[in-house]
Amino acid sequence: MRHERGGSPTSGSFDPGEVASTPFTGEGPSPDAGTAELAFSGVDDRRLFAELRSRLFARGAAPRIGRYRLVHALGAGAMGEVHLAFDDELDRPVALKLVHAHLANPRSTARLRVEARALARLAHPNVVHVYEVGEHDGRTYLAMERIEGGSLRDWLAGRPGPGWEQVLAAYLDAARGLAAAHRAGVIHRDFKPDNILRGVDGRVAVVDFGLAALECGDAEPGETMLERASEAWRDGSSTPERTGEVAGTPAYMPPEQFRGRADARADQFALCVSIYEGLWGRRPFPRRTVEEVLRGRVDWTPAEPPADAVARWLWPILRRGLDVAPARRWDDVDALLAAIEAGFARRRARRRATSSGLAALAVASLSGLSVAWWSATPVLDECAAMARELDDTWGAEARAQLGDGFARASAAEGMAWLADSEGPVAAGLDRWRTRWLAARGALCRARAGGDPVVLDRLGRCLERQRSAAQVLIAELLRGEPQALRAAPGAVLHLEDPQACEREARRGGPPEPPAALAGEVQQVREQLALAEAELRAGRVEAAWTAAIPLEAWARALAHEPLTAEVQLLLGRTALARGRSEDGLERLEQAADAAEAGHHDRVLASSWRHLAMVAATEAPDLAAGRRWLRRADAASARVGLDAGTAARLDAIRGNLSLLAREFAVAVEQLRAAEAALTQQGDLLYASHAASNLGTALLEQGEAAAAREAFERALGQRERVFGPRHPEVARAAYNLAQAIRDSTRAGADHEALAGVLLRRAVAIWAGTDEATSLDAGRAAFVLAQLELDAGRFEPAVTLAGRAEAVFRKILAPSRIEHAETAALLGTGHYFLGRPGPAIAAFRRAVAGYAAAHGADDPYTASFRVALGWALLAAGEVAAARVELEAGRAAIEAEAGPGSEESTDARLGLAAVELVAGEHERVAARLGEFAEAPAGELDRVTFALVSGLAAMRRDPASPHGAAALRRARAHARAVAGGEAMLAVLLDSAGASASERRLAGG
Repeated sequence: MRHERGGSPTSGSFDPGEVASTPFTGEGPSPDAGTAELAFSGVDDRRLFAELRSRLFARGAAPRIGRYRLVHALGAGAMGEVHLAFDDELDRPVALKLVHAHLANPRSTARLRVEARALARLAHPNVVHVYEVGEHDGRTYLAMERIEGGSLRDWLAGRPGPGWEQVLAAYLDAARGLAAAHRAGVIHRDFKPDNILRGVDGRVAVVDFGLAALECGDAEPGETMLERASEAWRDGSSTPERTGEVAGTPAYMPPEQFRGRADARADQFALCVSIYEGLWGRRPFPRRTVEEVLRGRVDWTPAEPPADAVARWLWPILRRGLDVAPARRWDDVDALLAAIEAGFARRRARRRATSSGLAALAVASLSGLSVAWWSATPVLDECAAMARELDDTWGAEARAQLGDGFARASAAEGMAWLADSEGPVAAGLDRWRTRWLAARGALCRARAGGDPVVLDRLGRCLERQRSAAQVLIAELLRGEPQALRAAPGAVLHLEDPQACEREARRGGPPEPPAALAGEVQQVREQLALAEAELRAGRVEAAWTAAIPLEAWARALAHEPLTAEVQLLLGRTALARGRSEDGLERLEQAADAAEAGHHDRVLASSWRHLAMVAATEAPDLAAGRRWLRRADAASARVGLDAGTAARLDAIRGNLSLLAREFAVAVEQLRAAEAALTQQGDLLYASHAASNLGTALLEQGEAAAAREAFERALGQRERVFGPRHPEVARAAYNLAQAIRDSTRAGADHEALAGVLLRRAVAIWAGTDEATSLDAGRAAFVLAQLELDAGRFEPAVTLAGRAEAVFRKILAPSRIEHAETAALLGTGHYFLGRPGPAIAAFRRAVAGYAAAHGADDPYTASFRVALGWALLAAGEVAAARVELEAGRAAIEAEAGPGSEESTDARLGLAAVELVAGEHERVAARLGEFAEAPAGELDRVTFALVSGLAAMRRDPASPHGAAALRRARAHARAVAGGEAMLAVLLDSAGASASERRLAGG
């Protein structure tokens, strides 16, 4: 009996635009590696010895820590050693930090575990992601993502060094990561340039949260402690300064941290020291001994930067963060970040003053303000109140309320995964708030002497965006699980406030007549509510809310409004699965936008049309036509880098659709890089997955694998690692790999890894019984069956069967396909009873769908015959095998290869019945041994048993049985099938010995 992959359940065409996902990133050598020899523990010794033994004697497995296989050492420092390791289970490299044994006291280790778990849930792009915390030989280890690059200190020391704007941008990224960690309840305690990594792709990420506390141990204060701290002050390493929980690097520590107190404000102080040092080449406090600090003999007044220093406007901001009293520092790192970014935005506005239309209007007010920002004591800023303008939309109260909503929703059964999304959602809203406030502040300062028409347009655009954000945030604060589930993607798709300046300069949509203005505004308010419903995943509610607006907008006869309504209806129709209606409405939106000079909606409509044609409803000609129009419309409204990258991603998708793989690779690779740089991680994940597909089609398996890993990692960062969207992405990627025309055994293995990830995620969510979860279990059961792993195949097929029974109509073919998998698995496990029952369901299902005489139906009648023979029901087996053979040969012809399994089955029936002459006749139908691997096992076994039963001393029979054994050992599932056949044939002890059974 053969076990072959059956047809997969109907899952729709693979949608490259909807597949998305953690780049291979982690830790480099310790920053102190250049000043001291690297010291490694016995772990590294064992790794080196294993490698040597492997090379000398071709044996010996690489040492492991948990499920991680050590590859080579990366570095060692005060707190531990770092190894490059490989996670064989998830097929990805990791940076594995093994904490020194002498630091592993129970209290600090317990805290490290708590904080590592909090970080593992964080999933922030500016924090090195922690995958797992565990213990090995009494030592704590952390498995983290691996970032290719070095520390920020190394980067700053490079030649030529980066410019001050690059330095500040890097520290702002690090500050975002620090702020996200604080919101997750994690304090760093040792923030400094050495603990900030900068990847070769420019990504900045903070590492080693909480690890410094491990060094404090339970030491008592005394001279030894002072000596250790003084040494650390000289070389910049992390050292405990007091008893209990205190740790850090003295040069970056605030006074309270020396006294054993370190909260988020201590990290803020260290951040300000680091920025000061990075920009101005020295630290703000003169060098002094640790003993002076501990005994209160120190003046904590920071030194001003040189009068001619770059970016001296930053000094008042940093001065507040360096205050000796924690209460007088900024409220939190978010507030510090917002102040710096607002100042940075003002500087950029001044720099653009001579060439930018809008900025030129702001020269007078901004230049007057610059005196205040460059002085040591800033004057009152009349626009400073703008910083509080979003407090009612997204501030501390709303952030706390959102956290409560996530906590309540994630406490429900099957919803624990939802907690992972809180960090990314809050971080996304924080970024939007910062950008909106910067734009709003610039508008305020440009009012003096600016063009009122342009500035009014800018104000209306910002107000529209604030209104849309308010509606979405209010929706999220209701705490409904469906809305929170969709929240990460919804927040990512908030409009960029910085785009308002371009829209204002280029005109924006014309205003309605005064008599209609009130009603137009009412429609737009209702439209914002419908948009929020769509973003929150309530598609039908969005449709119900938007449909009445269509007639209202047409009655008002204001074309820009009609275009806005049709754009939303088109997107909603697509989300409802109504492609034809959605495309029609998007074209209507484009027509109305063209007539109403609404360039923003025009560009968006053509872009959505092109994206659909490249993914959901493939149409190469239409897609390229619509993309050309999207390019032109986007240029009219002002092409920003993010929109350009999205258009390039669509361009790459269309090249992939045209099977122009080399072109697609080039386009998608550039698009992915640009989207990642813009922080558009969800779209970047789409581009990365499509890039993987193109590379796979070109035969570049290794590069394709890396692209798929990045796609899945991007999706994890957006949603959190346990989110069902990550499972869906993993499932779609696996299907894309299996559907590739260049797929092979290695690709099947990768598909299996992705499917296991999808199934494991879904199993822990409320979507464990969703159709996609059932399909993933089905496909994985196929792969397990093909690999000869029959027990897990049966378990997975049973899970798929339970899902399909719950969701699908009884007539759906998925029921028969799953029954066929179950029957095959049970047969090879030697369970004829369950196999017979499953094959009967498969035969009935295929007969209902395709007809009783269909060859596919007939193939499962043959399988049923084999199962009946294994149960000893010889007559029933003969009936099924003969009927199956007749139906197959009616289409394929007598003696065809397709009927091999049926003819071998009939030979086995004659063997069991003792009809030796008829066995010979059946075997005589084969001019040579069959080609199929399992067929060769069956042919050799039946031939050998037949010969032995005619003549127990037959050398030909003995040789045939040995061939059966050899064939069985060479193919997955062969030995299991051999055992079943020997049982079915009632083989004697001597026959079993010859066949190895």
